Amino acid sequence: MADKLGLREAREIVDAMLKAAAEKGLKFSAAVVDAGGDLIHLSRMDGASALNARMSYNKAYTATKWQRDTKAIKERLFDMSLGDDRREIAWFCDPLYTPVWGGIVLRSSDGTMLGALGESGGTPAQDEEIGQLGAKVFAAL
Repeated sequence: MADKLGLREAREIVDAMLKAAAEKGLKFSAAVVDAGGDLIHLSRMDGASALNARMSYNKAYTATKWQRDTKAIKERLFDMSLGDDRREIAWFCDPLYTPVWGGIVLRSSDGTMLGALGESGGTPAQDEEIGQLGAKVFAAL
């Protein structure tokens, strides 16, 4: 498992995610941020929208700020079945928070959060699947 997250690692993660997206015929954007939520690397495929780029960054940012994957955040706080216990995103006062599938925390071998990845361009399930592939690439570095 990787114990650092720098530009080299971020590029490998993003390249792997964009390759997987291309194989599925998706127009995709992928980002990696450091533990503070600041951007290390972002790439946007030709044909992917500016919104895809923003969403990929925002998902990664959100994962670092909450220190958990965005899929878990969405399921825990924003599920309509929670009734009065669910929350609106504005409740948390950060317009970058994006609690949708695809923001995945990246941790070192000792469990320290090093940063996160995010991606956008497919369905929630496709985004999550390609993000998990990126996390596996990181783990193998």
